[in-house]
Amino acid sequence: MQGPDDELDELRGEIVALETALAAAFGEIAALRAAVEGSGVEAARRAMEDMAAQLEGALLRGVLGAEAAGRPAAAAGFERRIEQIAHALRNAIAFRDR
Repeated sequence: MQGPDDELDELRGEIVALETALAAAFGEIAALRAAVEGSGVEAARRAMEDMAAQLEGALLRGVLGAEAAGRPAAAAGFERRIEQIAHALRNAIAFRDR
């Protein structure tokens, strides 16, 4: 059974996941805007790929760090929210393609 501290840790993990998703979205927007404003499509793609690699590393470090610090509930909340975001995006893409 979870205690109040675990529930708070899970919420903290979810907050980090949502902040990460927003950072990724803003990074993608900035890269696309650079392409539209003249930096070119290839420069935008490279910027997005670099940003994705950095975020992937940050996400992994965050989850592993939470678990290593003895806060598995924070890692669980983070992972759960990221999975929900990914699921929502897959559904949105599937719906748009129809």
